[in-house]
Amino acid sequence: MMRGLPNQVVGYEQATAYRRLFARFIDGLIWVFVFLPLSGLIGAIFGLAGSDASIVGFYVALLASLIGYDSVMVHVFGKTLGKKALGLRVIDARGEKLSWTNSMVRSVVLVISGILVIFLIVATASVFGWIFLWGLGKYERFPHDALSKSFVVRESPGLPQAVPRGPTALLELERLREQGIISQEEYERKKKELGVTAEPPPPPP
Repeated sequence: MMRGLPNQVVGYEQATAYRRLFARFIDGLIWVFVFLPLSGLIGAIFGLAGSDASIVGFYVALLASLIGYDSVMVHVFGKTLGKKALGLRVIDARGEKLSWTNSMVRSVVLVISGILVIFLIVATASVFGWIFLWGLGKYERFPHDALSKSFVVRESPGLPQAVPRGPTALLELERLREQGIISQEEYERKKKELGVTAEPPPPPP
């Protein structure tokens, strides 16, 4: 993913689906042990006005914590605590943090997708839910990624490095295009910017 000065590149590679799921599992533990009890407390406070208010207060707080945690962390820090633990970051096509709007869209679609997956797992005795998980590609963009125009990438350690020239630069562009991090149009534009005209050398046997 290229960003910053014209001749600099930050070491990003698209995160695998399974690494992302493990990061989400860590976030789930945080939600269970922090936000779920907090939602129960808020529901109990609303319960002073009646049992119906208690139920409404609980579910409103529950939904707000699910959406708020993810959207605020992604917009402010570019990552949730689970992603931080796994060395992941959420970025847009320019390599920057998401705007408030895209962060919110991403979180809302994520919650809806999560509810649908859980429903599939429970309602179908895990069959369709596990088929969904088994069917994930190595590099998968989920619905909330596409709608919020974001990518989840793995950060490579070290400082930004100069963009390579010649065939090496083209190989890097090929990798970014194959992982879906840049489009075909962006690929062609970067080739022209870098003055790369040769085809990449064949991969080693």
